[in-house]
Amino acid sequence: MPRARRDLSEMTTIWGPWRERMADAPVTEAGRLVGDGALVVLSPHPDDETFGTSALISGSARAGRTMGIVAVTDGEASHRSPSIPRERLAEIRTAEQQAAVESLGVADARWLRLHLADSGAGRDPRMAEAAGRVATFLDEIGATALCAPHPDDPHPDHHATAALAEAVRALRPRIRLLHYYVWSMRLGDDEPCRTEGLTPFRLATDIEAKGRAIACHRSQLGALVTDDPEGFVLPEWFLEAQRAPFERYAWAAMPGALPGADHFADLYANDGDPWHVRSSRYEADKRADNIDQLSGTHHTRGLDVACGEGHLAAALVEAGVVPALTGIDRDPGIVARARTVHAGISGLDFVEGALPEGLPDGPFDLAIVSEILYFLDEEGSRILAEGLIERLQPGGDILVVDYLGDTGTPLSGRDAHDFFLAVLGNRFVTVSERGREAYRATLLRYAGEGVPDLAGSASSR
Repeated sequence: MPRARRDLSEMTTIWGPWRERMADAPVTEAGRLVGDGALVVLSPHPDDETFGTSALISGSARAGRTMGIVAVTDGEASHRSPSIPRERLAEIRTAEQQAAVESLGVADARWLRLHLADSGAGRDPRMAEAAGRVATFLDEIGATALCAPHPDDPHPDHHATAALAEAVRALRPRIRLLHYYVWSMRLGDDEPCRTEGLTPFRLATDIEAKGRAIACHRSQLGALVTDDPEGFVLPEWFLEAQRAPFERYAWAAMPGALPGADHFADLYANDGDPWHVRSSRYEADKRADNIDQLSGTHHTRGLDVACGEGHLAAALVEAGVVPALTGIDRDPGIVARARTVHAGISGLDFVEGALPEGLPDGPFDLAIVSEILYFLDEEGSRILAEGLIERLQPGGDILVVDYLGDTGTPLSGRDAHDFFLAVLGNRFVTVSERGREAYRATLLRYAGEGVPDLAGSASSR
């Protein structure tokens, strides 16, 4: 029987439960969160990118992603020094920020400096044009992900920067929006915290590298401005917290609506074959490629999620990849058709069940998740991933296949693929990955709970 799973479907509205959920979030790789393109980090002040996104920046650099930083303010209001005017302090902090990013392994970062008022970014009249400028910057460097502070990270400039990120996404709705945390540890457990549509993840921190980056911000460490007794100095408790083994992030759900409940029934009606699985060269070649990718693996019982008419399931059994396989689909008509079409193949079983919640009981040592994930939202994908983990034996494999063309759904094939793999996290190791022109196929092996973190690893791509 499946192992028990906590119900995370209700929206968390206060900090304490969300903090606990983040502490137990999947540990993944930066490349899975960022995607194939560039990463842009919105930094309210010249150091927030260091405190909140060191792991994301360094991990993206190792994975070969282009890095962009949007400096919202220049941090000129941190001190009132008779000897260091605000203009000079802005120059100092700008140089510190660049040195910190370089120390994280990004020698050629792209920069956009908005020069908004420190401690008043949201009231600065220039904020009105900031979203358009950032959107253009995303286009220029080929960004697929934008990372900004969480909307409730307790500082007015962080609130303004989060609102800026939302405005940018309204202009570029296909951008992945991630949130990071800097001062949220000051929130009380009963304080409000927006979490609707957010999925938490963790990235392993290279503590020594992050420490070197923090050391670049000398003006905030009390080592540079000595004539302002009320000037800001980073407190020891905050610096100690930066030595945590993980940084926390949240993926904001992609905008848009999923197809309605009758979508698949309408497509399959009257013997419909909407994806031409019976006849298209693409489908035949993909099935052959999937079988080849699984060659050399050994399984006893498999599960094909959203099996449709069952052609991939049948091909896997006939090729000897697995002797017994259960295909599940939520449409009763297509399940009945699969049973009829493949009635002569022993070892095949087709069942009707709700997806993603209604998976059949395990255990399985092979799961196929092919071209279904973009028909789910992020919460559905998370539920499916956790359900498969509950039913998969240690050492079992999951083959994840996603179409890379236009899907007309909130999550594209690329987004859905990366998100699902991010939820599986470091509980799985990548056996192989095949990037074809029209689809991506990743074979993963379940290593179990408590496996080593991913610090220092590049994306498996």
